[in-house]
Amino acid sequence: MGHHLLTLLTHRDQFRYAAKVKGIASANLIAYWPLAEPSGTTIVDESGNAYNGAYTAITLGAAGIGDGRSAATFDGSTSLGNVYGASFAAAFNNQTLTAALWVRQSDAASTVKRALNIGADDSNRILLQRNSTQQLQFYYIAGGTQKFTSTAYATTTWVHVAITVTKPGDAVIIYVSGVQSGATQTSLGVWSGALAATRCVIGANDTTPTLVWPGQEAHVAIWNTVLTAAQIAQLASIG
Repeated sequence: MGHHLLTLLTHRDQFRYAAKVKGIASANLIAYWPLAEPSGTTIVDESGNAYNGAYTAITLGAAGIGDGRSAATFDGSTSLGNVYGASFAAAFNNQTLTAALWVRQSDAASTVKRALNIGADDSNRILLQRNSTQQLQFYYIAGGTQKFTSTAYATTTWVHVAITVTKPGDAVIIYVSGVQSGATQTSLGVWSGALAATRCVIGANDTTPTLVWPGQEAHVAIWNTVLTAAQIAQLASIG
């Protein structure tokens, strides 16, 4: 009985963080990819919307953020997670959104690498990257107008990063480790175009792939609403 209870508690703890993600603005959660599958090539969307994706050259089962679940490892060269789908593209709101994820890199090289790229083309997308000076940059680019902040971070430890966008409210806010990074960005451009099949990628710039992330990622989530600073802080906490 004791062993059975311990197993149940361990199972519950493994999904506690996932329950937190799904409990925040649940009606507005478009997609949630924990990247915690034990094997296979399917990226499971746990939002309930079934916007599943597909892995290419991914190693699964890496140590995760500390929530008891694993993470996906990207090799810096050939790995990618393709989450494009017509239903996801239709649900994605380029005017009002929040995107959040955990990342950890395995090297400290001075090369541009991308952890997330969701967009129509180079001029219309949200983009999380490591730049050539070892800073994290989360972009909202609409009609070619770029809004972003650059933040130094510990290179080989897990970090939570998020972006909120409201075109009606004319504001982009970037958060690192649950805290706003830089000033609120205003004077947003006008997004043009639907999501492209080659530009809805976790862990790379595109489906070629190029600029592949070197390290792990976990708990990628997208909402069609602007989360509050308090909600972002909750997402950045494992407990």
